[in-house]
Amino acid sequence: MKVGGWFGLCGVALFLPNLTAADSISGSSTQIGAWRVTAYTRNQTGMFDHCALYRVQNEGFGLALGYTVHGIWTLAAEAPTWNLVAKESYTATLQVGSASYIATGRAFDTRGMTFNVAPEIFDQLKSGTQFTVSANQKRYTISLDGIEAAQQRTRDCVKQYATAARPPSPSPPGTANTLVTVIQTLLTRLGYDPGPTNGVAGLKTNMAISAFQKSIGERGDGLPSEALRGQLERAVASRGPAGNSGSAPAPAVSAPPSTQRPPGTPKEKAAVSSGTGFFIAPSTVVTNFHVVNGCVELRLRKSGGDLGPARVVATSRSDDLAALRASNPSKSFFKLRVGAPIKPAEPVLVFGYPLAEALSSAGNTTLGNVTALTGMRDDSRFLQISAAVQPGNSGGPAVDEAGRLMGVVVSKLNAVAIARITGDIPQNVNFAIKVTTLMNFLEAHNIAYEPADVAARELPVTERAQRADASSIQVECWK
Repeated sequence: MKVGGWFGLCGVALFLPNLTAADSISGSSTQIGAWRVTAYTRNQTGMFDHCALYRVQNEGFGLALGYTVHGIWTLAAEAPTWNLVAKESYTATLQVGSASYIATGRAFDTRGMTFNVAPEIFDQLKSGTQFTVSANQKRYTISLDGIEAAQQRTRDCVKQYATAARPPSPSPPGTANTLVTVIQTLLTRLGYDPGPTNGVAGLKTNMAISAFQKSIGERGDGLPSEALRGQLERAVASRGPAGNSGSAPAPAVSAPPSTQRPPGTPKEKAAVSSGTGFFIAPSTVVTNFHVVNGCVELRLRKSGGDLGPARVVATSRSDDLAALRASNPSKSFFKLRVGAPIKPAEPVLVFGYPLAEALSSAGNTTLGNVTALTGMRDDSRFLQISAAVQPGNSGGPAVDEAGRLMGVVVSKLNAVAIARITGDIPQNVNFAIKVTTLMNFLEAHNIAYEPADVAARELPVTERAQRADASSIQVECWK
């Protein structure tokens, strides 16, 4: 088993840029029963990245778990007869004791893959049970004996080596930077989602910075600076002991103008941002996690009218998905595209409620194509689409030619930030969460959905737009 290369790939879930992006730290390996725990760094920066535990058992089947400084577990496995195609995605069934999970695996070579799994699976890993992976018509089982002690050693490993991270100075674009690490930490405390706190100003960090800057009345260039650090520190300090419990509008959520109230007046709840959602069952609404994160109350609206409150029933921060229960059911809802692989250049229709304070309260429809089958850094959970997306489109449906749901709109590229780095303005670069990722989320939380007919007929674009309108809803965040 290629341990070094394998864990470099395991780091893909941690946004490592390539398969050789992790090296083991000399002298860090410890044997805990049948498990070996090792610390890893990033080649490009020499920074500590994560610790991992692994073991190999029956017929060369191996299991690996990575753990980051943010307390996030990742999972990978390797089997000699899987016969996978590198970078392809596979549906797998993972069984831990009596609990079963459906997961998406992404192959890094013919033998191994990393998995996008429900976070609660890691709480099920206990000594004395077995872990079974069924994928690509092959089934492998491994004993979890001693894993609890190995997981604890992995946590201790992270604590031990996290302080050894030394970002280079000065840092060119794409490498780790102490200032960026501090900014990411402060943004997280304020309720924004800058992605992993790794000192690299990527897309999510740029978007979170821009959202914060706009919240304080600035233009929002999305770039880290010492001045921004000072602003963030003052914002955290102003929140006092509860500074880490607040929330802020996410990158593609439309925020209405703020209102001021006289000093001493009790704070009243008000709509602070809005996004889009859609029905997958009469009372079940899907949207993005960042649309509902930190909201005291959620209300659904249609064509300017209030359709009542909704409550959150399930969320996934890592996949940016949330499921809501609507107080008033809908007669129209989407069926999910199951069993029909999405292809490059396919037409896509996006519906949503962008720029709610400025554009039509009845919603907007845009058209485009699937431009790539992966998102940033080849993230297999996402699609890249050319259909126009604006603040407020977050959580809206991406629909195929047959009116089937093929994705959940999540974000657009920060053109200003990218232009400052590359000197060119990117156009029509937007992203949607794949329907397969949504299916995994729904199944992990036992939320029912209805698959669409694989051979569904093509519909006129006007009919698709009508269906999207009827099944979509504006989601208001109140605080």
